[in-house]
Amino acid sequence: MKNIFSEVEEKVLFDDNLMFEESYIKDYIQNHILGKLNSIDKEKVGFLFEEIIYDFLEYMNISFVRTKKTRDYGIDGIIKTNLGFFGEIDLGVQIKYTTIDSNDVDLFLSSLKNLEIQLGVIICKDSRNLEKYELNSKIKAILFSKGIEIKEKLIKDKVNINPVLILRFDEVISVVSSQIRAVVKGIYKK
Repeated sequence: MKNIFSEVEEKVLFDDNLMFEESYIKDYIQNHILGKLNSIDKEKVGFLFEEIIYDFLEYMNISFVRTKKTRDYGIDGIIKTNLGFFGEIDLGVQIKYTTIDSNDVDLFLSSLKNLEIQLGVIICKDSRNLEKYELNSKIKAILFSKGIEIKEKLIKDKVNINPVLILRFDEVISVVSSQIRAVVKGIYKK
């Protein structure tokens, strides 16, 4: 099976109506993928979504190792990232065709801990607001009152303390549409 994002790129590169506008590219990608997801049985849609995300990682040239389907502790794969002289870092990956919440993140963190991996990525259809993983205003106030100097900007900003990155489907589509648009700019200089 051909990489779905390579198929889309090929289509866009030969369609004058799509290639010069990133929003058109994004809409085309989204409609193409949703069409595929909506055309199969609901029991199989999660597996197809996983394959689409695997295609995304391959399309973006991200070194990725799939785990076996049994006894993988909820981890669908591992991204291997080389940080030069810092060495190689492993990120656990979980792919979910659902709207995730903090319970899903907690379960994933437990899976990461079982595999002795410190960082992870959940790639999902959508996510709820994960307030549990942000330092709330009470904690900020306590830190501030104890004499810990925090710049005013930090007090106003939300601080994410989650070792898990959440990548939603719409963000995946945005990344790919930007990538394809960059290819078009490289070829046509406009």
